[in-house]
Amino acid sequence: MYKSQYEDYYSSLKKRRFSNDVYKRYDKNNKKKSSNFFVKKIMIDLVGVLVLAILVIGVKAISTPKTKMAYNYSKEIVNQNYNYKPLLSKIKNLKYEDIKEDGLKVIENLKSKITGENTVYTHISKDFVIPVSGKITSKYGERKDPITGKEKKHNGIDISVKENTKILSCFKGKVKDCGENKDFGKYIIVDHGKGIETKYAHLNDISVKKGQSVKKGQLIGKSGNTGKSTGPHLHFELIYMGESKNPQYYFDEF
Repeated sequence: MYKSQYEDYYSSLKKRRFSNDVYKRYDKNNKKKSSNFFVKKIMIDLVGVLVLAILVIGVKAISTPKTKMAYNYSKEIVNQNYNYKPLLSKIKNLKYEDIKEDGLKVIENLKSKITGENTVYTHISKDFVIPVSGKITSKYGERKDPITGKEKKHNGIDISVKENTKILSCFKGKVKDCGENKDFGKYIIVDHGKGIETKYAHLNDISVKKGQSVKKGQLIGKSGNTGKSTGPHLHFELIYMGESKNPQYYFDEF
């Protein structure tokens, strides 16, 4: 009779755990931002269920006061009504880019200990300068495009400055590209080596040429309102290994 009780409970355990409302309520619209984090949470939960299931099946073979106690304890744990709302709220508010940067920071620190070289974070925060001082009017990340009104990732930050304000190269390097297009207006991209590049857009004037070497703090252009722009500002991007990064995560001055 006790063994059949194990079987009945194990069957109900499987049905209950895998039909939990928390999975049905999973917000598909937030899947891109927090899917990796949420999957890990689900996997941890499922591992816990698996351990409990193995325990329940295992004690079927031997019925003693100790196995009964273990069975009852596991049953008590599973029967608890967990409140997942705080967890779901935290997941929705998490910024995937921040989580990703924190992970990369750990890897960079490990590489630094092995090679003895500075991390890219240390290199930029210590050796680079900001291109211009001003108020940040639009941050890095998802936002409503000021022109189209549609949700779109902003790959840089917008710094509010008057037209024809001097724009400086953040660090020594070589001008990888410069020119003009309909989106960014007049722009400059500087390659600083070690996979680090910076981009300066919506300029009124370009003071350098493609292939030209530039020094840290050198004048490379002047701010403007060219391209798709709603007002005078500098659109500034930080690129590492071909991927855009949040400048505010690397520059202490922002």
